[in-house]
Amino acid sequence: MNPREYEIMFACEDAYWWYRGMRRVTRAFAPAVFARAAGARALDAGCGTGRNLVDLTAEGPAVGVDVSLRALGFARRRAAAPLVCASIEALPFPAGTFEAALSRDVFYMVPDDGRAARELARVLAPRGALALSVPAFDAFAGAHDVAVGALRRYTEKSLKNLLQNAGLAVARTSYANFFLSGPIWILRKVTGAKARGRAREEASSDFSLAPKPLEDFFFFILFLEAKLIAAHVRLPFGVTAFVLAEKPAQGTSVAAK
Repeated sequence: MNPREYEIMFACEDAYWWYRGMRRVTRAFAPAVFARAAGARALDAGCGTGRNLVDLTAEGPAVGVDVSLRALGFARRRAAAPLVCASIEALPFPAGTFEAALSRDVFYMVPDDGRAARELARVLAPRGALALSVPAFDAFAGAHDVAVGALRRYTEKSLKNLLQNAGLAVARTSYANFFLSGPIWILRKVTGAKARGRAREEASSDFSLAPKPLEDFFFFILFLEAKLIAAHVRLPFGVTAFVLAEKPAQGTSVAAK
């Protein structure tokens, strides 16, 4: 990821409509990851500048992991939680350490996503829950992907297969950013064309604050999606793919689940 993207992320995460809305969607999709039993530990795998970690620690003990010391420096200013510099491909925790894990928009930047999935499965306790989101569909790739160092995008099916191959039982899938997928596709095609041929260091992400009426409108759209997802409506298409998985109890196979 371009180093300046961490500064942009830290500055925008509290106010920008996409960040605020996707936090709503994530909590609606996987409430058990946040509303945990007393003392249940959570892992933010790829915590970035720490805004999602704030929500996790509000519900109980949590640990943030990121490969970037720069990102962790920002996270330290925001979240009162232990922080570890490590790749999610090689997590420095014993097996079964965490009762829940969250990884938001990280796997698409990880060189070996299969290894990362296996590591998350390893550090989850039996019946521990993992909520994972990733950018979906190559058609939505643009300058943003270049700026953040994206290596791939996913479909719901490929994400589900990834976690099942790691030994996790998939409980639920959905897309998000369904209603705004058309405008986002147009934006990505325009920005992608402008960035074509440029070095990654010259590319910029999409994250910049819009006039307040637009910010409020876009957030309201994601707020509605969160309401639908909370009612267990599966959105059939979108810019983001979500999966909720569980580590089977010891002695229980994924197939049996």
